Amino acid sequence: MNQPTNTRKQLKPTPPRFQEIVARLKRDILLQHYRPGDALPKEETLAKDFGVGRALVREALGVLKAQGYLEARRGSSGGTFVCNLLHSQGVTTLLADLIVMRSMTIKHLCDVRILIEPEAARMAALEASPSQLQQLGDLLYKGQSAKTVRDRINFDVEFHTQICELSGNPFFALLMRSMMEFLQQFLQVLDEPATYLHDKDIHGLLYDAISSRDHQRAYENMYAHVVIMKQRFCDLEKDFLNIQTTNLQK
Repeated sequence: MNQPTNTRKQLKPTPPRFQEIVARLKRDILLQHYRPGDALPKEETLAKDFGVGRALVREALGVLKAQGYLEARRGSSGGTFVCNLLHSQGVTTLLADLIVMRSMTIKHLCDVRILIEPEAARMAALEASPSQLQQLGDLLYKGQSAKTVRDRINFDVEFHTQICELSGNPFFALLMRSMMEFLQQFLQVLDEPATYLHDKDIHGLLYDAISSRDHQRAYENMYAHVVIMKQRFCDLEKDFLNIQTTNLQK
């Protein structure tokens, strides 16, 4: 009578399925068993721990990389590392795909900037520490002294992102980093290095307002700036979509 029960007890545990491996690795990341910057064990070690083949582990890691939880690094100190989710490329990729699909427009994105960035500038003027203001000033100088338009655009993107970081609101920083990285890609797709969309002195005016703790002026300057930038980006949207559609059809 008891023989079937004993037989079941002797069976080996069923190896985890692909989805279970993904879920367990993601759980370890969310519970911070692995922290941002930590290296995951090697594929063969994970395969042994899970009782599966390396191919299944490699597939699971690929999903988590696509979702922005992990990144691969090459070289002698390379491997698979946990990403800082606040700096993940996942949202940036999603924004780009939604705009190419015409599910979202540049206007929609810039309307969100108009809501977020002026308030972020106001909060930065109130909350930023002296050392943080120094870092913002360094970014301003690097942007103004950049040798190429492309380099200046890169520093401008970081300047805007840093203002949202200084606001003290990580959600502002997450959204702005993703939006600015997309707009950076937007200009790269257009491949017009001679085109510089910024007014020449606007970042200096923003820095002056924030560093002098003039939160109202910081708000107003940023509001005027992003409204102007909205129109300039919207004017280029058709060209961007045509290029992206052509690239996808090749």
